Amino acid sequence: MKCQRGSVTVISLAMLLFLMVVAVAWLPMMTMEKTAAASDYREQQAWNAAEAGYKRAVAQLEAGNAIWKDWLIDDNDLKDGTFSVVNGLGGEPQSGKEKMAGVLENGIWYAVAISSATSGVELKHGERGDGNYTPIPGETYVITSIGSCDGIRKVIRKAYTLGDNGGTGGGVSDDTDLSYMSNTLVMAGGTVKVDKNQHINQDVDIDDSFGGDLYGKNIIDINDNQAFEHNNVKGQYGKDIKTRIPDKVFEQATYPNMDKATLANFGGKHEDSVKLAADKDYYLDASKVIENTLTLDASQSAGRTIFIDNSNKNSAVNIRSIFGPESGKPVTLVFSSPNTAMFDGTISGRVRILAAGDFYFGYNNNSTTSRGLLMLLANGNVVIRGYIAPGFVSANGNVEMQTSAVFIGQIQCKGNFSTYGNGKIKFNDTVLKDKDFKVPAGMTAG
Repeated sequence: MKCQRGSVTVISLAMLLFLMVVAVAWLPMMTMEKTAAASDYREQQAWNAAEAGYKRAVAQLEAGNAIWKDWLIDDNDLKDGTFSVVNGLGGEPQSGKEKMAGVLENGIWYAVAISSATSGVELKHGERGDGNYTPIPGETYVITSIGSCDGIRKVIRKAYTLGDNGGTGGGVSDDTDLSYMSNTLVMAGGTVKVDKNQHINQDVDIDDSFGGDLYGKNIIDINDNQAFEHNNVKGQYGKDIKTRIPDKVFEQATYPNMDKATLANFGGKHEDSVKLAADKDYYLDASKVIENTLTLDASQSAGRTIFIDNSNKNSAVNIRSIFGPESGKPVTLVFSSPNTAMFDGTISGRVRILAAGDFYFGYNNNSTTSRGLLMLLANGNVVIRGYIAPGFVSANGNVEMQTSAVFIGQIQCKGNFSTYGNGKIKFNDTVLKDKDFKVPAGMTAG
């Protein structure tokens, strides 16, 4: 027993020494973890700051801002890293030598540069701040946003096309998937009534074949008023047909930079005609136009929008002639009210029509024609009384062809499709296959 006296003390000292060694070993690791966590935090905050700057730039471009002074940098700042203006999150923009002294390496801030990839315009501090530049829909802007948190910096650099929200159409984003229309002539949610004898003697060869598939709950031959067998008859389509255009498309706020000066005050004279500028969107007050009097020369307006306010029009809105661009993106006409719109005349070039209500292609004039590329989308019914080749028609109601109408293209509708008076149809997918013709994003089954 005497030889074991003091052993507890020795064991305790050994344990204490072991714990000290472990603590000393862990101390650098804990310090490294703390440093890494702090660095990760600063990096994330720098990314967040850069994103905040990018989103501010997009918001200002979409709002049509003309005041760029005191919150943008220029390319020289990007090259040498000595920024003239930074925007402290939660505070006012910082500029000037006195204010900048402690800002660049401390706190959280972003610095933004904007230039146009299309026209070479550079928006920057100290210039174009007097309201002499307004962003242009369709223009592609390169946005560079640098975010910083306590000396750590991150960069976001993206190209943004104004009016696209990533797409085109003067404020309308275009990316709805209509791949189900591949090889489809008619896609209807209801009954399809057609004349199976498709041969006609005109300046286009339409033989007895439809050339594309027909989908509907019932496919009926209008001559003997009963269902018929045909190689192109596919029966009812089992999925959603996207025919309803989103309400945003018909809201004036979607098109913030419309020029009201040229088209707002037409008095309805029969000689009314206007040649639209290549770099503008336009607003048209339909109540100022007498029926069948207005000719729109939009041959230079590729990718532009004409917003037609027909909310105060008691009778149908009628435009006599439309000359669209011969290449590139189509010009888009937006009939914003559910009031009926119509067209009696000729369409040439590349044209897209978006109607909030019913649309009549030809009403009083059986010779109404479209011989360019036409995309016609309506949230109501579409009536065709004329000649369309080629075209794409979509209706959230019914589509009806009357009095020897001829349609070469593709048609979809939520309701019924019918041809009366020997109306003829033939498959052609030129419009939907054209990369510059898109339908608005967010179209649904209605």
